[in-house]
Order: sequence, then structure tokens, then C-alpha cells
Amino acid sequence: MIVAALSFTTMLFLVRYLEGRYPSIEVVFFRALAGLIFVVPILMQHGLSGLHTKHFPMHISRTVFALAAMFFFYYGVAHVRMSDSTAYTFVIPLFATVGAALVLREKVDAPRWIATICGFIGTVIILRPGQAEISLPVLAMLLSAVFYAGSWLSMKILTRTDSASLIVLYMNVMIVPLALIPTLIIGKMPNFLDLMVLIGVGLTGSFAHFCQARSFASADASAVMPFDFLRLPMAVAWGWFFFAEPTNIWTWVGAIVIFTSTYYIAWRESRQKAVP
Repeated sequence: MIVAALSFTTMLFLVRYLEGRYPSIEVVFFRALAGLIFVVPILMQHGLSGLHTKHFPMHISRTVFALAAMFFFYYGVAHVRMSDSTAYTFVIPLFATVGAALVLREKVDAPRWIATICGFIGTVIILRPGQAEISLPVLAMLLSAVFYAGSWLSMKILTRTDSASLIVLYMNVMIVPLALIPTLIIGKMPNFLDLMVLIGVGLTGSFAHFCQARSFASADASAVMPFDFLRLPMAVAWGWFFFAEPTNIWTWVGAIVIFTSTYYIAWRESRQKAVP
């Protein structure tokens, strides 16, 4: 989880370095293209039989959610401080909790609802409506959290029958042509350095998810999630050192409230699963 946090922060840094010089859909294209590097070798071991799925429409649904999430996320990251960008990602599990109750009809008890509400209060602390400007990039970050939650819920359904490698493969395979078309129309030809950065975005983003998945597979979520919070001090340090971004105390306060709420949900669920 520590390596995942470092990889994710590196991805944020690379996107922030690009400073919006390239359309976000072009960044999505390179993200998906590089992501194929991680899953194609795994599935090649199983041949065409490894591509079988009974829920192809759900793969399409997940791809649409993921494409929209990455589009808004990469747009927002290019214009929002690294610390704020990281803090907004902590909201994703909270949106997923609401979606699980409304869409998947999962039973969400009072403590989880209270924790979710507290998490959204943390978001309000960061936004400070009426005192801080809620810009288009900030709204894009919040929209990305909503779509990421939809992607998570779709993936949760797919994991009942399909492997993680297959799920990631279908997503990237479908995103590549979908993102390629607008990239050819509105995209810009990157110079060599920027091309390496774009590829780096894809590699570090994919590697972060890989490490995160291995972490959750090896230990309870409640045990490893506190290390995920390291993304915030890492982002603050990188933002200050490389981009001279000031530190906002409200980002820390709001992020701590959000993360505490998310961690409580994970901790409580692990305790409930442990009860025979």
C-alpha cells in the first residue's frame, strides 16, 4: 500500500507537470494504452478461453464510468493543487457506499450512513462554499469521484464471475479506441519528453492499482488503509517542492475527516466479517 501511494502520487505529479498542455482525453488514451502492458501477458497464458465472460454489457458499463472518471480527473488534476486532488479521491468510497445502497440494494446500517455523512462534511470543509471559489476543475474532480464510484460498483459485480485481469483488460481494450478517435481530432503531438511523461502516467497509474489490489488481497482493508493516507503528505510535499503550492490547513482537516469516515467503514466491515 505504501508503494501504491507513492505510485499514485507520482502519477499526480506527472499529470500536474503537463499543466493541461494536452487534452485530458489524450491523457486517458495513454493511460489505457500503457495499462494493457500489465494485463496482456497474464491473459496470454490462458489463450482465447481467458477472454470469456458472461457479463459483457457490464464490462461496457464499467468502461463508460471509468472513461468519464479519468477524463474529469485528469482535467481537474492539471489545474488543482496536488494536495486537494488527493483529498478529493478519498471521497470515492463514500460515493460507492451510497451507490451500493441505491443501485445494488445492499443493506447499509445507521453507523455506515453516519460515517458517510461525516465524510461528505469533510468534503464541504475542503470546498468551504461561500469562502473559497468552487472552480470548474474542482467540480470536475468531484464528478470524477462520482464516476469512479460507479466504476467500482460495476467492478464489484464483475468480480463475482470474472478475474481482475480480465476486467482490467476489457476496460483498457475498449477505452483505447474510444479515446483514440477524439485524440486524433483534438489531440496534440507530444514532444519526446512529454511522450515519456504520458506513458509514465499510464504505467504509474496501473502499477498503483496493481499494488493496491495485492495489498487488499494480502491483508484486511482496515489494516492497510491507514497507509493509503500517506498519499496526502506525499502530495503536499511534492506540490510544495516542485510547484511551490501552498499548504491549506482546511485540506488537511477535511481530508482527515473524510479518511477517518472511510477507515471506520472498512474497519467495521472487517470486524463483522470476522464474526462467525
